[in-house]
Amino acid sequence: MKIESSDILKKMGIILEISDDEMIVTLRKTLFSSWGDIDIYEFLNIVESELRKNGIIVGIDKSALISVYTQNKKKEAVIARGIPYKSGRDGYLEFIIKIDKPRILYTETFSEEDIFDMASIPFARKGDVIGKLHKPIKGENGISVRGRIINAPPVRDVEVKILSDSIVFKEDEDKIVAIADIRPVVHKKDETDKFVYFFNSIPVFFYEGSIPKNSRPVTFEGDVIINGNVEKGNRIIASGNVQIRGSVYESVVEGGQNIIIYGGIVDSELHAGFLPGNIFDKIELHAVNLIVEKLSAIFLHIKELPTVMNNSRHLSEKIKLIETLKEELKTSSTEISMIRSSNVLQNLLEDLKSLVKTLNNILDYDIIGLIKHLNSLKEIYEKILFISRILAEEHENKGHILAKWVHDSKIYAMKDVIITAEAGCYNTKISTNGSVSINGKVKMSTIEFKKNIFIKEAGSLGVGSHVLLKGSKNSIVKILYGYEGVELYFDKIGYKLKNGEKIKLYLDKDEKVVEDIV
Repeated sequence: MKIESSDILKKMGIILEISDDEMIVTLRKTLFSSWGDIDIYEFLNIVESELRKNGIIVGIDKSALISVYTQNKKKEAVIARGIPYKSGRDGYLEFIIKIDKPRILYTETFSEEDIFDMASIPFARKGDVIGKLHKPIKGENGISVRGRIINAPPVRDVEVKILSDSIVFKEDEDKIVAIADIRPVVHKKDETDKFVYFFNSIPVFFYEGSIPKNSRPVTFEGDVIINGNVEKGNRIIASGNVQIRGSVYESVVEGGQNIIIYGGIVDSELHAGFLPGNIFDKIELHAVNLIVEKLSAIFLHIKELPTVMNNSRHLSEKIKLIETLKEELKTSSTEISMIRSSNVLQNLLEDLKSLVKTLNNILDYDIIGLIKHLNSLKEIYEKILFISRILAEEHENKGHILAKWVHDSKIYAMKDVIITAEAGCYNTKISTNGSVSINGKVKMSTIEFKKNIFIKEAGSLGVGSHVLLKGSKNSIVKILYGYEGVELYFDKIGYKLKNGEKIKLYLDKDEKVVEDIV
């Protein structure tokens, strides 16, 4: 953008330009520029005076002006620069230990190391530092050539909220520390001006080494980590995950969430996700979700009230709808208030019950009182919605089993079963409501599944070839190497496999078995 030049500058053949952001002033020479008998001191005085007249007071570069005066070939130069702002840094949380949720994901392409790494239970032992808080660093404002302050972009703060009695925040050290053996459960919430991290915990029971034969049952509310084998005659029961760093022999393992076995399963029985009285089933997640749903509906109806004020019938109907929703909310609230206390997500559940109690008090008001407390209702809604998401994650991520191989056993899972090693599955029954993936050989086994199945090698040419696969009408079956003796059912529709490679089987729209290529 050109600056209006005085007659003397025009006579000298000088054009001044300022950038749109007012951070740079450029001097350009015209084809006919000439200083005549003007000496350098007068030249500097003329240009600087012209700059001041146009409000340019910051960052004037005399050396650039001298260069323009003395070097005839130089056609332009930056003669003033503003001071740019310096960006700050948002606050952030540095995690010292792994805090990713353990996940067992169905896969047909295997990287055994990655699968087990993703499934492993993150934990903190008593005294471990979970994370370190780094406070924000504010930026420095800049200033334009005309003296206008250029504000540095705002930085976002970081805040920690501890919802567990097993975690403390040491403010003097800005550290989050475990004061018991736990699995940290961390959720991040982005707010306009800050990041908020909520810390909860699942208790963890550690058993160092192998569990000897016929030991006392291990029963624990939370996760169990065994750094060895489970020898013959044992029983492991956990409301959360069970992670065994070795193999399981002639034992029973029950996990309310997932079971991860780094070795094999021999002559044992496993149950994942079906544990009676599992804490995550007692949470009454459906009741939490109903509260979110009913509150959303109430907000919508209250918002629409002004549109029906002039129609008494519609207004009456709208108020009746709100009253009905209030009663339904109270029913769901009662279910939540009866949740028993637990060491699992302890303070989160107590917060939920406290929010529900406050909600019930507000629901006792009539429609006018409800509107008056609308902001409080919305605040309760936001908090319960956040809690519901946390609980849903724990509730959904359950019922999987991961192991390297399984022989002579019974496996029951609510979700997926994944076997990673060539030793595969022999003389075993697997029953799951999810999918099955076996990156090895399957012989003399029965596998029941509701979704899909992938098998590297099913049956054999010799003795012990029989394999029974029982899926649903919507199942997709993939077998890389299949042999006669493999019997398959899509619900009640049977099919006998022939020798072949890269086999894909499913039902078409007429419920006829289609054999395709993987």
